[in-house]
Amino acid sequence: MKPRVPIDLGSIDALQGALTFHRERHSVLAGNVANLDTPGFRPQDLRRPSLETSGVNAMDTTSAGHLGGANSPERLESFDDGGTLQGPDGNAVALERELAKIDANRTRYSTSAELVSRRLAMLRYAAGDGQ
Repeated sequence: MKPRVPIDLGSIDALQGALTFHRERHSVLAGNVANLDTPGFRPQDLRRPSLETSGVNAMDTTSAGHLGGANSPERLESFDDGGTLQGPDGNAVALERELAKIDANRTRYSTSAELVSRRLAMLRYAAGDGQ
């Protein structure tokens, strides 16, 4: 009889959180570009709060089976990304800066998706007894 090997799906959960974050961030960044000509518009961005600033301890769980860990979209912070000078109409969106952030976000999303795909392929291989 073959020994049972425990399967850790924590890495897939973490990668799922990364995919969700980058998908949500893309929507916010695309909204910034869409409002390029809106007078007085301030660009927004998303960030995942650190465990220290959010008051969440990584070990604070009541059950290992609960969903919605530290990477859940409900814990994303939206902030005003007015790091550029405002134009004469009060709009602070810099197209080049927003496009650079979109491209970097796209790369991170693609990398996370590739890692999920490879991890699932390894699990499929292991579940099929190496066939």
